[in-house]
Amino acid sequence: MFFRTEDNKGKPYWKYEYLAVPIAFLNGLYLGGCLLRKMRQTWEHGPRD
Repeated sequence: MFFRTEDNKGKPYWKYEYLAVPIAFLNGLYLGGCLLRKMRQTWEHGPRD
């Protein structure tokens, strides 16, 4: 995946599309945490962090 080939004249083979899944995973963790915090605040009637 990261090997050099003769076609691209020694440039490393890397595409930013490979980061799509890790970024989506971290984004889901962040948004999920925010959503759970908001749900807990609503359930407990106020921010009690």
